[in-house]
Amino acid sequence: MPYLSDRVELIQMSPIRMIAALLDKARTRKSIISFGGGAPSLPPPKELVDEMLRLLKEMPAKALGYCGTRGLPELRELIAEDFKEYAGVEYDPESELIITDGSTEGILLAFLSILNKNDEVILVDPTYLGYSEPIKLAGGRIVRIPARVENGYQPDPESLKNAITKRTKVFVLLSPDNPTGRIISREFVKALVDLAQDHDFWIIYDGAYQHIVYEGENVWPQSFSDAKNYIISVHTFSKEASIPGLRLGYVAAPKEVISAMEKLKQYTSLAPDTFGQYALLKFYENDVKKRYLREVVIPTYKARRDLMADLLRKYLPEAKTVVPKGSFYFFVDMRPYLEKMGRSDKEFANRLLYRKEVVVIPGSYFGSMGEGHVRMTFVSEPKERIKEGIERIWEFVLSYAL
Repeated sequence: MPYLSDRVELIQMSPIRMIAALLDKARTRKSIISFGGGAPSLPPPKELVDEMLRLLKEMPAKALGYCGTRGLPELRELIAEDFKEYAGVEYDPESELIITDGSTEGILLAFLSILNKNDEVILVDPTYLGYSEPIKLAGGRIVRIPARVENGYQPDPESLKNAITKRTKVFVLLSPDNPTGRIISREFVKALVDLAQDHDFWIIYDGAYQHIVYEGENVWPQSFSDAKNYIISVHTFSKEASIPGLRLGYVAAPKEVISAMEKLKQYTSLAPDTFGQYALLKFYENDVKKRYLREVVIPTYKARRDLMADLLRKYLPEAKTVVPKGSFYFFVDMRPYLEKMGRSDKEFANRLLYRKEVVVIPGSYFGSMGEGHVRMTFVSEPKERIKEGIERIWEFVLSYAL
């Protein structure tokens, strides 16, 4: 058989997607409790579901047809209005917005559009594992700055300054964060924007959890004066509208970046999902989005978060963590227990699944600073199963006679 390309050898399979595949196979096993993936467990707003049914019944040919590569103009107009309301910045829906197949495609297209070989990308460590492989595909090099539990997982502006070189091309800002749940401080974002302007590098802002905020305020980097031209803002509907399977997101950026992304998208996915876009028009009508977030998403997930926080304090008191102010996750420092057990975070997660049928994600997948940690989502299971899952983890730890 002929050889595969070198670029395929550069990258690794996503460990979280491998776990998702495992859970797909075990879907009928109700005994497995998953604190693993970050998919919403709530149904979408009823208005979206009703609209999907109407589209299929009344206009199936139009709803299931092609659209332009940049996506439906009317949806882009609504997104532009959303930016103005929440971030206080205006984007031209015609030239500065593109609809993508989720934020995953948006991230890949952004890196492919702006990186040249050996350009440097600064990542916080730990961070979402979906950045490193697209950076490699685009020819970039990764530089990491640490974030520690003792500091609430807030990165240090001095560490950022020290990481900048002549080859720095991008800093990736994810807030609220995956895996730590922290919301980045206003002081850090202001320092970041100033440094981007001084050293002429891009900020890719990943706003996957922009509206999943339980306390405090999300800081939009483009809200700072003159910052817009340095920012590529990547977003998804998966979390806020609970429609991850529709694979819809969007990117706002200077028109040159959007044009470059459009070129690439033409030869990857051609165009975004037309059916989902038409349905999403309802998401912006009559305050559906605001009501859904305010009355369903935030109170449901906050209650689960609070329960998991209480249970972690009760059953794993030696573990360090930060109660997340946003997103879906606890990032739990299990080193006091793992050292006594003689296990790495990967070994712990594997044995926990095998012996107790509980899924957690090893922290080392998110960077070297995550070693000895596990990521646990609180959105995938109802309260009673969250309680049972934490109790099973406690029993597993106790089985080592600690």
